[in-house]
Amino acid sequence: MVALDSLGVGWVFVAIVVIIVLAVIALVKKRQSMATGVVTMVSIFIVVSIGYVFIVNHVQLTSMSSVIDGTEIYLNWLTTLFNNAVDITSYAVKLDWTKNSTLG
Repeated sequence: MVALDSLGVGWVFVAIVVIIVLAVIALVKKRQSMATGVVTMVSIFIVVSIGYVFIVNHVQLTSMSSVIDGTEIYLNWLTTLFNNAVDITSYAVKLDWTKNSTLG
């Protein structure tokens, strides 16, 4: 079994939060399966992405200023992610998706 120290406390915290989110959503999931699925996916994305950005950038949650700095880093990361998705989508839309006439 992997030691808790080798996983890193940050990832253990992220895993605990994801489990709690999934447990709460599972309790609500009786009649709203589609909306609950979307909320589940968005919640998991937010928790994992915040955990990733905070851990990679060594953000310490010890003071309000460090939390604000971490939030700014996360928002910049989200903006970059969105801009990259827009660039990829616009590139894919501009491609010529018609059949290659030279193949026969």
